[in-house]
Amino acid sequence: MPDPTSAEQKQEPSQAWFGFLLAFGAAILYTFANIAFRDSARPGDLGWSIWVTAHRAVPATIIAWSLIFWNHAHGRPAFPPRGLLLPLIATGLVMQFGGNLMFQTALGLIGLAMTVPLTFAMILLSGATCSRFFLGEPLTYRSLIVMLVLMGAVTLLSFGAGAATKFILEDATPDAIFYGVGSAMLSGIGYGVAGVSIRRNVKNLPVSATLVLISSTGLVCMGLLTFALNPLETILATTPGELLVMQLAGLFNGVAFFAIGNSYRFLRVNQVNMINTTQIAMASLAGVLAFSEPVTIWLVLGILLTMSGLIAMERK
Repeated sequence: MPDPTSAEQKQEPSQAWFGFLLAFGAAILYTFANIAFRDSARPGDLGWSIWVTAHRAVPATIIAWSLIFWNHAHGRPAFPPRGLLLPLIATGLVMQFGGNLMFQTALGLIGLAMTVPLTFAMILLSGATCSRFFLGEPLTYRSLIVMLVLMGAVTLLSFGAGAATKFILEDATPDAIFYGVGSAMLSGIGYGVAGVSIRRNVKNLPVSATLVLISSTGLVCMGLLTFALNPLETILATTPGELLVMQLAGLFNGVAFFAIGNSYRFLRVNQVNMINTTQIAMASLAGVLAFSEPVTIWLVLGILLTMSGLIAMERK
């Protein structure tokens, strides 16, 4: 069986840098999206979290289907083959329920500054493990060291996030905090597993063909659950301002979704995940600037360690 990474190892440095820019740009857009999702969060309200998650899928679905029709009209490969329909739908279920919904739930319980570091700790672990076993991607000594550095940054930032979330969770019970932490960790596992599946399929397909079923699955499933679990009065009571914030969050998320999907063409899963960990520093800063969370020594040290790991990361 041919080595799935051999072609990538022969790519030009410019291609690797293009992949880097796509992944880093996605991290910035995801940060804007996460700020909006945090603003939309309601503690302990699963029905509302599902409603927000449904909105999250709308822009990505529109973008994906638009590209599908564009490629089809120009005689290019557009739709995924039948053999990939079920795997991609399964990936969509994992990403939507394990990733997006759990992430939104965690935001409402433990806040932005704690949710993002915990999520990324599990993304790094699950992504590295799954890509090694299912894609045969190597874990070099340098990659392992950088992953340890980045996970050290996650730990430091989590310490800082613990102090920051006191502002949000002054009256929270230990059970609520445990549920929030567990939701963030499940979210990371969902994103990590889905990322490996996307990476596996974008090699031979347009990104839109891979992501169209993933995003559509989220829209259909979360939309149906919204109406099943929420009274119609609650849905109709959503204010124009709330709808605008959710749609902006979905738009940022949708563009970032396609940027990171394309970055998998040029970089390995571990490399994309490492670049994406810059969200940790960005989310911590957003917690301070947008939600008045306190600046701690853990926050500063975690940001510095994150940037050190990013600089040391392999790009070839």
